[in-house]
Amino acid sequence: MHTITRNILFLTLSTIVVASCSLQPPVPEDHFYRLPAVKLNNTGNLSNNLFVKRFVTDGLHSERPLLFSENSQPLSLKQYHYHFWVDAPPRLLQENLISALRSSGIAKTVSNYNPAKRDGHTLSGKIRRFEQVARGKENKVIIELELRLDDKQGNILFVNDYQQEQSAGSATPHDLVVAFGTGLTKIYSELLKDWQMIKTK
Repeated sequence: MHTITRNILFLTLSTIVVASCSLQPPVPEDHFYRLPAVKLNNTGNLSNNLFVKRFVTDGLHSERPLLFSENSQPLSLKQYHYHFWVDAPPRLLQENLISALRSSGIAKTVSNYNPAKRDGHTLSGKIRRFEQVARGKENKVIIELELRLDDKQGNILFVNDYQQEQSAGSATPHDLVVAFGTGLTKIYSELLKDWQMIKTK
C-alpha cells in the first residue's frame, strides 16, 4: 500500500515538474543585422586606385552587439541582448564604405587596403560614436567618424570629423539599422564633397 502511494506521489510530482517546465517562456532568438547598401551620386573619377583601411575604434564599438544610451543617462552606454551586427563595426563600415565608393565612380578601382601597394589614395577612419541615443519617446542614432585621406606618397590631404544624428522610425533594431544607413549616406556624401573641393582648388 505504501509503495503504491509513493508511486502515485512520484508521478504527481513528475507531472507538476514537467508542466512547470513547459510553461517557461521560450529563449529569445539572436538577431543579426547588416548595414543597408549606400548609393552615392556619381562625382567623377578622382583617383585610379583607392584603398580603404579597416576602421579603428576602442572598447564597445569593436564588439558586435548594437549599442544604446538612455535619455536619463546619456553618458552610460549599454549593449543590446540578442541583437548583433553581422560583423564588428570596424570591418562592417569598411566594407560598407567600399561598396558606396564603388557606386560613386570616384575611382577606377576601390578595394581593401594593401600595404604592398602604393599606387593610389588611401582612406582610413576611426569610429567615435555609432549607437542609438534618446531611447524612448524619441528614437534616433548618432554616427561620429574621423576620416582621413592620404595620397599615394603618404601625404595627408585632409582629416575631418563627420557627425550625423538621424531619426529612426521606431525603437525597433530594424528601424535603427535603417537610420544608420541614412546617416552614413549623408556622411559619405560630405566626404566626397570634401575630396572634390581639394581637386578643384
